[in-house]
Amino acid sequence: MLCVDEARLYLVIQRAFDQVTGDLCWQTAIAKAKQQFERNPYIHWDGERLLVLSDSNEIYVAGRTCQCKSFLRGKPCWHRAAARLLQRYFEKAPC
Repeated sequence: MLCVDEARLYLVIQRAFDQVTGDLCWQTAIAKAKQQFERNPYIHWDGERLLVLSDSNEIYVAGRTCQCKSFLRGKPCWHRAAARLLQRYFEKAPC
């Protein structure tokens, strides 16, 4: 389970969402990452990468890259969005 202050994480999420205004693909990835933070207990952050059990029952390691179909097609994925959000969060609020 992640050790985060929800209010602070939501602030990071909102700022990221605001920065990608007009980019529907990244907005969707960020929104799905937010949903996963709220309901997925199988998310682990090691300080550089996100290890996550996805809805597809696949385990992904995400950071700059990911093994999911979206990433392999060159699209933003929620796994990478979540990894970036956590990176931003922990840069400002170490647990």
